[in-house]
Amino acid sequence: MDTPTKILATLDGEALLDDLETLGQIGRGPSGGVTRLAFSPADQAGRALVRGRMEALGLLVRVDAAGNSVGLLPGRDPSLPPLVLGSHTDTVPDGGRYDGALGVLAAIAVVRTLRESGVQLRHSLEVIDFAGEEATLPGGTFGSRAMAGQLPAATLAQSAWDGRSVAELLTEAGGDPAGLSGVARQSGAITAYLELHIEQGGQLEAMGRAIGIVEGIVGIRRYAATFRGVANHAGTTPMAGRADALVMAAPFVESVRRVAIAHHLVGTVGTMLVEPNAPNVIPGLVRLGLELRGLDEMCLAAAAEELGQLALARGASFEEQSRKAPVRCSPRLMNLVAAAAQSLALPHMTMASGAGHDAMCMAALGPVAMIFVPSIGGVSHAPGEETLPEQCIAGAHVLLNTLLALDGASS
Repeated sequence: MDTPTKILATLDGEALLDDLETLGQIGRGPSGGVTRLAFSPADQAGRALVRGRMEALGLLVRVDAAGNSVGLLPGRDPSLPPLVLGSHTDTVPDGGRYDGALGVLAAIAVVRTLRESGVQLRHSLEVIDFAGEEATLPGGTFGSRAMAGQLPAATLAQSAWDGRSVAELLTEAGGDPAGLSGVARQSGAITAYLELHIEQGGQLEAMGRAIGIVEGIVGIRRYAATFRGVANHAGTTPMAGRADALVMAAPFVESVRRVAIAHHLVGTVGTMLVEPNAPNVIPGLVRLGLELRGLDEMCLAAAAEELGQLALARGASFEEQSRKAPVRCSPRLMNLVAAAAQSLALPHMTMASGAGHDAMCMAALGPVAMIFVPSIGGVSHAPGEETLPEQCIAGAHVLLNTLLALDGASS
């Protein structure tokens, strides 16, 4: 009969901070921001560093056809589905050095603690550095979608950040577009997935909490609204005789904010195409790109329906471009995270994630949980992204203790 694994409250925080600093220098620019776009040379260098850290700890490391780096630490009972820790190390252009990277390097810090303490888990443990989480590839979460069997084949033909197709970029980086189907795993293939991440918002800091326990990851729906007017000379066409597409679109932009608030969501008009886009020509066409995010699918649907009706009433078309459903975290895993934070005397709170993460894809394979640590000033995806060293270490401690508790409690 297996004896429960003893909870270890500490790990080597300095080694974690050193790893964050070393990885943060790869792709670092003059602004202090980091650019490791998916499958770029800088991204490949960062991923090679991570694999080297895994191999140094004795993990069995492989890179799958989607470019995911997977390190395996065998457990005592190979019949059990593995526990999985992970995140990503690619970045947005001129981004921060904690987004994604903290989760991967904290997972390595956890393995380091297990190895140095001589602890072998009952479950095998996988540490995954997912490929292409950021939306520099179409739709983002490239590697985790491939692993969850959620990656549309059409994605490979779409353009990536450098204008080349995703397939070309993946092939150049050593991946195998033809082998992506072999990356997919079945539901139940993992015992659980845990991901440590910076909050990327300001709630934890505002509330004075060290740890966020994520209850769910918002669903994301994206739409295009196209307003058609009549292009004409800006100097000779009377105001009363104009069909200005931008004037038609302007009230709709405000409506996105109003409708989102009414349905307890967030809504953003993030792109605008104006044609012919000349100062002396009345706009003849305006195409808006917008998104809605929220944790409640019914609220998302109701808001989308209302905005669609508002667009049609103004003579515009309204088309859905993509959607990702909300994902709820496992209440059982959330309780284990809360217990770990409590045992370490770390004040915590339950919260939703307004950003997408690899965890939302991994939920198709088994129960998931996410642990948030504060982002100073709520800044992320920017050079000013910062999380205090003690906050990084605290999050890693919670990750470690949650993993150990889960390994002891899971059958």
